[in-house]
Amino acid sequence: MKSRTGSLSLKAFSAALLLCTAGQLLAAFGDVVANVDRVLVQGDATFGGCMAALSVNPQSVLPNCQASWVSFSCTGDFTDPIRAYRMVDIAELALATGKQVQVWFRDDMLHNGYCFAARIDVLR
Repeated sequence: MKSRTGSLSLKAFSAALLLCTAGQLLAAFGDVVANVDRVLVQGDATFGGCMAALSVNPQSVLPNCQASWVSFSCTGDFTDPIRAYRMVDIAELALATGKQVQVWFRDDMLHNGYCFAARIDVLR
């Protein structure tokens, strides 16, 4: 009987571990190299408060992403607002100078269906 209880405990632990990591297993990550076509800052929490439109559609890499926009989550849902606004600054720099960016995004963190941009680099 003792080994059966131990076996049940191990199964329960395994199931709990699987449930805790299931969301992480379903997350997909992608990146594109593109030009920044538009930048917006929203007055409320819609779209995470700030976004950038890219010349390459993130949906071409991750089908769960919507349209050509990515959100930087200026509302602080997926990163702190200061870091998010710094990413907006990088997008604005690329827009103003005509430089390309490389943007990494994920489809498990969405603002109104738009993927969260976890990183943005300006390219020379």
